[in-house]
Amino acid sequence: MAGLALQAAGYVWIAARGSLHTSWIELDGALLVAGMGISMALPTVPTTVLDAVAPEEMGKASGINYMAQRFGTVFALAIASAVFAANGHLGSPTAVTAGFRPALWICATFAILAALSGIAITRSRREPAAIPEAAELPIGA
Repeated sequence: MAGLALQAAGYVWIAARGSLHTSWIELDGALLVAGMGISMALPTVPTTVLDAVAPEEMGKASGINYMAQRFGTVFALAIASAVFAANGHLGSPTAVTAGFRPALWICATFAILAALSGIAITRSRREPAAIPEAAELPIGA
């Protein structure tokens, strides 16, 4: 949850403070926070998914997780792009700023929703697999 919270904080920071007069140092700081957040959150997803299923279902779970991540990325980019296009364009710096701020608010909302859904997921209570004991071999004479 900390990673998604950092990602959301970085996006909120840029959406709230980003303008033509914002220094590149401030933007870099916000992007660094968002980047650290996503790099903390992304590697934990496959582990959480695979911990939640039985060993014989890990292949299916891994494939479904991969597909869901790709669909999520495609839909988030499409929605953020549509919000940008509805509010701005690439014709001038002012128009770019007018478009990217609402688009980043949408990205921040997605990150906050992801963090809240992560809180709602309970940790798997599955027992670890038993380690088979070594077979006792007869000692030859």
